[in-house]
Amino acid sequence: MKRYYAYAVTGVLAFTFLAAGVGLSQPPGASDATAKAVFQEIQAAADGNKDGKLSVGECLAIYKDRQLGEKNCKFWDGNKDGVITEAEYVAQAKK
Repeated sequence: MKRYYAYAVTGVLAFTFLAAGVGLSQPPGASDATAKAVFQEIQAAADGNKDGKLSVGECLAIYKDRQLGEKNCKFWDGNKDGVITEAEYVAQAKK
């Protein structure tokens, strides 16, 4: 139950941040501090092994729609190594 709650919270947070313009549709030049704060919120809820990064598997667990999850997780993994770091998230948020 606790894990389900964490994923539900993460999903709501991700949707909120995306709707607020911090996600894929974030305008160029957005604040690094904002992007870092968003990543830290998502990481707190989804980083199962607490290594400070999100594996693609941890990222996918946030999404109910697997296809949407794969698309978004691949986007955030800037160097395509299977791990999403804060630096990658911040860099991708500027695109």
